[in-house]
Amino acid sequence: MRGLPDQSAAVAPDVVLLHSNRMIETQAPVIVLVDLPVSRVTDLLADGARGVLPIDSLPDEMTAAIHAVSSGLLVVHPDLVGQRPSGSQKSGGAPVHTLTPREREVLTMLADGLGNKAIAARLGISDHTVKAHVGAIFDKLRVSTRAEAVALGLRLGLIAL
Repeated sequence: MRGLPDQSAAVAPDVVLLHSNRMIETQAPVIVLVDLPVSRVTDLLADGARGVLPIDSLPDEMTAAIHAVSSGLLVVHPDLVGQRPSGSQKSGGAPVHTLTPREREVLTMLADGLGNKAIAARLGISDHTVKAHVGAIFDKLRVSTRAEAVALGLRLGLIAL
């Protein structure tokens, strides 16, 4: 990260929470709070941020992000997933589209190891609808297996175990 000198060294924090206009160099993982809309999520992560949240995130969201980042995970708020710098190519990088609440619910059930029939029974929807949700998740996250979807969902903070 570039910017102000490391002012966190004296207190040795586990995680540093910063507003986007106050970048510092630090040994601790950094969560950047950004004003919306933002098109720099990928740039912030490339600069070393381990998390990106909207400035108006709820205290519970910030607490969860701090715990996740201190455990070595990468956190991007669901509202920011898919926001890419202009000129980015579709392949690789962050997902192009944000998952819907239902898709996040299905992804959580995938992480629990449930099959399509079990997910359909829990949600009261058809197997065909579950299959459509799983396909949409795969497309949006640009993955081809359930394991890849769950792993990426965890890394992006879309689901938690």
